[in-house]
Amino acid sequence: MRAANFTRETKETKITLFLNFDDPSETAIDTGVPFFTHMLEAFSLHGNIGLRLNVLSDGNPHHVVEDVGITLGIALKNVMSTMDGIKRFGSASIPMDDSLATVAIDAAGRSYVVFNASIASGVEGVDASLVKHFMQSLASHAMITVHVNAYGTDDHHTIEAIFKALGVALSDALQPREGVRSTKGVL
Repeated sequence: MRAANFTRETKETKITLFLNFDDPSETAIDTGVPFFTHMLEAFSLHGNIGLRLNVLSDGNPHHVVEDVGITLGIALKNVMSTMDGIKRFGSASIPMDDSLATVAIDAAGRSYVVFNASIASGVEGVDASLVKHFMQSLASHAMITVHVNAYGTDDHHTIEAIFKALGVALSDALQPREGVRSTKGVL
């Protein structure tokens, strides 16, 4: 089963998370930051990824977004460690009205983020710096490479397209495949 449980508790947040790539129906998300919750619901739905997530926090969106990225990254790394072989690469381009987001992933055990997105001010406490910070927290703890390129005139649409593309690209990259997808013989 491609699933992982993880709990993370700091002075700022307490997060319980269950990630399931085999049963997308297992989804219930409450981060305490409504727009961020909505983005993770889009990530889960469009990536066909089961995600149960509950966050208790000090109310600071920065702490919530960062700690969810860390927790999701650790759970993702745990899921990948149980898989014999994966497709490794995944990408998606998702349009949403005026916006277009492209996310490309390499799940090869190397953490790197390139983030090019035109987000003017953000939505309900989630601005461009937090979206980038989420990607960096996720990538560094999952040990994946993530490239994000996005534009649009409505920040809500741009950010949502990014999260939808992230879900689709990640689900694509983690498709089971026989053997190791590397000329080195290891990831």
